[in-house]
Amino acid sequence: MRLFDIFSFALTNFLRRKARSALTVFGVVIGTAAVVIMLSIGIGMNKGFEDQVSSWGDLREINVYPNTGRYNEETGEYEMPDEVEPLDDITIQKFRDELEHAKAVSPMGYGWSYIVKDNKEKNTASSIQTIDASAMADMGYEVAYGRLLDERDVGTTNFVMAYNVPFNFFNPRTEDEKWGEYADRDEEFPFDPLSDDITYAFTWYYRYLQEQVDTTKPRIVPEEAKCVGILVQNQSNLDNYGYDDDTNIYMDYTGYEAMNERLQKNQNKYYGMEDSVGVTSGGYSYIVNGQEVNFADGRENKYNNVVVIVDEVENVRDVSKAIIDMGFETSSSMDYLDQMQEQTKFLRSILGAIGAVAFFVAAISIANTMVMSIYERTREIGIMKVIGCKLRDIRGMFLVEAAIIGIVGGAFGVVFSYGISALVNKLAAGGGMEAFGIYSSEAALSIIPPWLDLAALILATAVGVISGLYPAIRATRLSALEAIKNE
Repeated sequence: MRLFDIFSFALTNFLRRKARSALTVFGVVIGTAAVVIMLSIGIGMNKGFEDQVSSWGDLREINVYPNTGRYNEETGEYEMPDEVEPLDDITIQKFRDELEHAKAVSPMGYGWSYIVKDNKEKNTASSIQTIDASAMADMGYEVAYGRLLDERDVGTTNFVMAYNVPFNFFNPRTEDEKWGEYADRDEEFPFDPLSDDITYAFTWYYRYLQEQVDTTKPRIVPEEAKCVGILVQNQSNLDNYGYDDDTNIYMDYTGYEAMNERLQKNQNKYYGMEDSVGVTSGGYSYIVNGQEVNFADGRENKYNNVVVIVDEVENVRDVSKAIIDMGFETSSSMDYLDQMQEQTKFLRSILGAIGAVAFFVAAISIANTMVMSIYERTREIGIMKVIGCKLRDIRGMFLVEAAIIGIVGGAFGVVFSYGISALVNKLAAGGGMEAFGIYSSEAALSIIPPWLDLAALILATAVGVISGLYPAIRATRLSALEAIKNE
């Protein structure tokens, strides 16, 4: 028997009992739709968590800290290592050399300064975040105007400012402070922050523009700097709160350290002091339980934390583990994502089990239909055997018929699942996702990716074939003589 004949007989038998075939297909439709919807809800929950955590920070980012010990739950005492690996230039180079999937490694420092604009006309206070200028693009920052810091800015005082910084400048002699005032969405700047006609300088002296110059003291000398870029506004903050409150500026850490040293030296002269005054960088010490941490090899802990940017999200866990094995502590948005997904793991397992049960019921329905088909076609099977039809052809007819039921039911089930998915998302809209611990306005509870459609169709076909296997084997084992005698 030709392959075409096998398919032709199978299709004819499928259409012979239309009502029974339709009911069997309907069972597969329900089973397929149930599996797709249950899995799509699990996918939607994971995507919702991922979107929510991504709004907090880059999922590829790992923050690294010195491992200063931990509390022993059994003894209730804090256990501190004899030596702690410090965060310094040696460590940073080690990360760059040994972490396979590290795309960028940047020390992070924090400080503050007054920014003087236009030669003492206006100023504002701003937090300074120091980074490796050459790694800024890899760290996920985006500019609305100008450019990000890069290799050209290493060791310089060039900086990038957050979108809101230009709105905070004021003249302390004639204006009220503007700190805490944030720009509306895409509001125009009060001046061109990147104009060559605008000058910027940094100082720690908080009364720099507020009092007459005391000529009996050494002059306060601010550090000149150039703004090369303006960051985009934080879209998540705009959507959730209506404003973006970021007023940070970003500068290369080596350039900041040099500037910081010069400012410190100059200001100490003004105060007539030898000790440091103002912002300091580097040399972050740790006191734990009243004890100063002993850093390995007598090295200094130069940075309060280091950021490692991983090339792909799926490699974050491996890189984080490698850093921990080096003797450091880590934290990342991926940690929070894992915790959130772990909390709903049981619920997603239940949803998957419901879909599996629905498919199992559909499989029983297919098997029952095929067995009934054998009883109705016993005489036909006997005649086919007598005239020399091969057993594999008889078995193939029943398997193809079962596969047709699976394919048709799977296809309609996938289409049906899209309608149910849209209904589920509509019911879950408007804060309905909060019931699942997802606080994201853009999250959908049910997401059906293309691979799920294909997997559902293949699964439905496989279930059909497997369900028809027993009836097909049974058909081949019928005695030809007894089959022919059957009325």
